[in-house]
Amino acid sequence: MPADELGRKIIFVLLGLAIATAVFILVARWGKMRKEERPPVVQEVPGETRTITVYYGSRDAANLVEETREITSSGRLEDEVGEAVNALLEKPQDDALVSAIPPGTRIERVYWVEDEETLYLDFNRALTANHPGGSVSEYFTIKVILKTVSANFPQVAMVQLLVSGYPVETIAGHYGVSEPLDVRKWR
Repeated sequence: MPADELGRKIIFVLLGLAIATAVFILVARWGKMRKEERPPVVQEVPGETRTITVYYGSRDAANLVEETREITSSGRLEDEVGEAVNALLEKPQDDALVSAIPPGTRIERVYWVEDEETLYLDFNRALTANHPGGSVSEYFTIKVILKTVSANFPQVAMVQLLVSGYPVETIAGHYGVSEPLDVRKWR
């Protein structure tokens, strides 16, 4: 192989390596520039919060005990009541307390009729279907719901409990809940 031909091949190989290196450097710098040009990740800023009080039963079923929770303060009564009831549906932070709400219970909707000062709480069927029964247990179920609402939303005078959109005669057979309940009588 003549020396000119070997020299030419070496020059092409070196030129190819130089071009590949230059392309690699440009791509790396372009990628770094693109990263720097990207706007910072937008972090969700939580709205204002407020502290509420929720109620649980003592293990001996002798009284109610309060715990505090933080909820988002939207300024809309239905939303805040929904968050408060959802907080009540969570298990107590103190292991010495028990929830009086049947397992699997969820709040489906909250309606507020301002002229009547009446709040409608629409629960799923678990409120009645999963209830353990007994007059004391049913009393505490109603009481913790009404006490949680009245402690945090003083504008509410009456609460109507609904199950799947409809009033029910009773939750577990002992207390009538087919009509709105006066929260002042349940304090």
